[in-house]
Amino acid sequence: MNPNYKKGLKFITLLISAILIATVSATTFKYMYLEGTVNIGTQELAWIKTGTGEISGDTVTQTLTVTPDFQEEINDTLYLWNKDTAAHNMTIKVITAAAASKFDVFQIHIYSNESDSWVYRDYLNATTLNDGYSTYDINDALDAGYGYKFNYVIKATAGATGSTTFKLEVKYED
Repeated sequence: MNPNYKKGLKFITLLISAILIATVSATTFKYMYLEGTVNIGTQELAWIKTGTGEISGDTVTQTLTVTPDFQEEINDTLYLWNKDTAAHNMTIKVITAAAASKFDVFQIHIYSNESDSWVYRDYLNATTLNDGYSTYDINDALDAGYGYKFNYVIKATAGATGSTTFKLEVKYED
């Protein structure tokens, strides 16, 4: 008997290939997906922070630092601008109130520039839940190309430490 090494080598190669294919075929996979929505268009209202510029998206964050028992005014740091071609009515209200126990005063003053100079409109008490300003109340929508400026008047109580959060909601007509 004359063994044929070439045929044996081919047989072993085929056998190894078959085992590898069977092993890979037996592997199971799990899947994950990403779904998203892309809205294409221009942002109607935009937040603008001094030193940062226009904020992309609907949310802006701001960290304010004050000294206890000293009233401070923090001005010209945050704006809400109407970039649309139409006027927008809106309501701005406190939806997360700052801890009242930490402040003697925490007001957010709202100014508009529709007369090409900043005109005082109202203020929100940031320690009062649902305190708000509405253009519906005064029948004065924010015109296209104009904005609101938010200035802060804050006096933390004597001995106050730590931090507290607050959150405003701007609800406007599309």
